[in-house]
Amino acid sequence: MAVRAWIVELVVGLRPWQRAALVVSLCALALPLWFAVGNTDRYRQGQTAATEGFVDCEWDGPCRGAWRLADGSLGRGRIDGLDFTAEEELVEDIPLFGGRDWAVADRGTLLRHAVAQYTVAPVGAALVVRIARRRSAYNQETTALLRRYRATTP
Repeated sequence: MAVRAWIVELVVGLRPWQRAALVVSLCALALPLWFAVGNTDRYRQGQTAATEGFVDCEWDGPCRGAWRLADGSLGRGRIDGLDFTAEEELVEDIPLFGGRDWAVADRGTLLRHAVAQYTVAPVGAALVVRIARRRSAYNQETTALLRRYRATTP
């Protein structure tokens, strides 16, 4: 029951636009969780692979290419984690970790990104709720002061 009272007190103390900002902020924090679940799934479902042919890297951008997965199927698309110059693009059989439409140079990158994304959501939610509680308390104190001031004026 104490949790419900805390939430009601928080929401009642906020102005309508602050309530909307709170809802939008908390909903936006679900996005890192979505990416984290995707990275976790890729970490669990991916396979070792090696590039098939040459890799094409954009100037200061991602690399694209084809790779052969451990089960024998061919994958093609973006390869994250490769930063080659034009001369190094001619290297073949680069070890990768990937699926049919994605690949990374280092499997640990997926896990590091997932951990960071799983951490962002609760930390962000705690920060948003803390700010909302402070605004709610400020709004309630200001309202109480205004009522007290108006009650004393003739």
